[in-house]
Amino acid sequence: GGEVETNTVQPAKTPHPIMTLRGDRITQLRKKLGIRQTQLAEILEVSPNHVSKYENGYTNPPLDTLAKLAEFFNTTTDYLLGLSNIPHPGAEPDPHPDLTPTELAVLKLLRERSQADQKRVLGVLEAMRDMRGED
Repeated sequence: GGEVETNTVQPAKTPHPIMTLRGDRITQLRKKLGIRQTQLAEILEVSPNHVSKYENGYTNPPLDTLAKLAEFFNTTTDYLLGLSNIPHPGAEPDPHPDLTPTELAVLKLLRERSQADQKRVLGVLEAMRDMRGED
């Protein structure tokens, strides 16, 4: 008698979750630098339509483009893929995510001045606000 071959059913391997680009992070990083989608497209050597699709989550960039994004924004691919919440290696979380680059620049310049100068600047800004009738 010959041996009977039995087919054993192997359990299906658990697939790795599909990694998707966090398009919102690309948008946030791009806007923080003050560049348009068309400018980012030129840097990445892709069409502006591709940048729009990456940012809106319609498609993922190829690996070489993902690497270019990480390098350009001085971040990690893990951050761009949502695997990490730290935007820059060794970086602290952004202490002022709500401030624009212009507001941060004004604060930086203001901190370099004396307290008396800071009060004068505040007075000028309040006078400008009052002239326009703002609250």
